[in-house]
Amino acid sequence: MTVTQDYIEHKFKEFNVLIFDGKLKPLPVRLSCARTFLGQLRYRRVHSLIGGWKFTDFQLVISRKLDMDERLLEDTVIHEMIHYYILSHQMRDTSAHGTIFRRMMTDINERFGRNISIRHRITDEESEKDMEVRRHLICVSRFADGSLGITISARTSIFCLWKELPCLPNVVECTWYMSLNPYFNRFRRSRTPKIYRIDKDELEQHLVSAVRLIKEGNVIRSL
Repeated sequence: MTVTQDYIEHKFKEFNVLIFDGKLKPLPVRLSCARTFLGQLRYRRVHSLIGGWKFTDFQLVISRKLDMDERLLEDTVIHEMIHYYILSHQMRDTSAHGTIFRRMMTDINERFGRNISIRHRITDEESEKDMEVRRHLICVSRFADGSLGITISARTSIFCLWKELPCLPNVVECTWYMSLNPYFNRFRRSRTPKIYRIDKDELEQHLVSAVRLIKEGNVIRSL
């Protein structure tokens, strides 16, 4: 479904009354283009006048990049509201998803028939729905056994990865490309030498329109 700020604000008010007894103050809601999380609670941690830390300046951030169904979107909002409840009441948990969080999550799941979890893993189906056109800097590595792997480089890391990837064990050749194909959206952008194994036929299919890159001194250009 399409995520809107009005929808998130409406759900926040609804769940605040239904689940949290109206004990949460309204907070700014922002939509994000992030592809690495569904939701986040952002805040500042400042020194308290009586010692220790105080949490303030809360923001609820929800990603609009992934096509979440309504149920998952609601669970994501409630997940972040649990964080908000704990931190806005200055409660000290054992970790980010510690004893207090898990107790509240379990209670809400049981009482309201929810399916809130500690962490939501992005499924292949959800990744495939991300069809935004973006530029990808791709290194195709060939291993000694003939298999292939790819690395999607962060823009600021391409020079380092260009140098480091050929040095990884069993890598015999590295070839670089630039592609706008949304297929590559599903892979994380790397700042460290990390290679994802991939089927040769599948890769070649999606590199048809890619542009070969070469490096000349401190310049990387298309071939």
